[in-house]
Amino acid sequence: MEPIDHFNLRNFDLNLLVAFDVLMLELSVTRAAARLKLQQPAMSHALATLRTLFDDVLFIRTGHTMEATPRAKALYQAIHPILLQTQQALSADVQFDPATEERTFRLGINGQLEAMLSPALMAHISAHAPGIRIQSVPIGELSIVALLNDNHVDLAIAHSTEGLSWHRREQLYREQYACCFNPALFEFSAPITAADYFNARHGVVSASINLHGFIAYLLQHAASAHRFQLAMSSHNVMTLLATAAKAPVIATLHRRVAAHYAPLFGLATSAIPFKVDDLEIDMIWHPRSDNDPALDWLRGLIRSSAPRCPEKDAA
Repeated sequence: MEPIDHFNLRNFDLNLLVAFDVLMLELSVTRAAARLKLQQPAMSHALATLRTLFDDVLFIRTGHTMEATPRAKALYQAIHPILLQTQQALSADVQFDPATEERTFRLGINGQLEAMLSPALMAHISAHAPGIRIQSVPIGELSIVALLNDNHVDLAIAHSTEGLSWHRREQLYREQYACCFNPALFEFSAPITAADYFNARHGVVSASINLHGFIAYLLQHAASAHRFQLAMSSHNVMTLLATAAKAPVIATLHRRVAAHYAPLFGLATSAIPFKVDDLEIDMIWHPRSDNDPALDWLRGLIRSSAPRCPEKDAA
């Protein structure tokens, strides 16, 4: 595809093409001016400019009307379809049909949230939108704002303390915590006590270079945090659960992730033995996609795929 020379086009008054198209239809300066709701001198000036630009008289007066020159007729064959397509593009509503559309959405998301949201998300897409693909982009320590601004992701799902001055943020749900362990490898069982928790070795999920990952947020609530013994950190929640099944480590995870996946590895689950604030999980997007029907569809699908809030669970 040949590139557009935007600089030269900027120096060309594209309204002159509209004036030319109307002159071709009316073959009269007076009628063309009336059609465009212009004064006749303004239309005459436009015609004079067109004659200069195209180095052709374009229209020759024959009695009370004008006749287009061969140059004008050739220009009309090229210009009129472009104006017609422009009019159709400006008046058309953007449509999105998930059943027939083929598109890849880039979702900024980390391991635990991906494990929680992706199964339901992909089950619906597989059944109702087979041409849609989801590309997960790990966020880690990257700036969500920068990822959205630079169009590296279409949407982010995260707990974010990053300031969002004009980006859109919508709470999906609030998350709590649980820990998972193999009872055969420990001398205690659920529910776990604070002493047992801090005397054990631990594995955590971390998508950043910070070894403790989200556990640093969790431990700020615990008086015994200084005794926390970290044995491993992984960006993959399944790796952590598989390790907890084989090694005497406690995996601390989002409650819903633990409830869903820990039984698959034969792990027991227990509440965290100290008070922890809930974690707010948000959906974040750039304002430019507010009126994109495709991304509006995706946001709606994520809302329906997200877990219910604890207060709704209780209800």
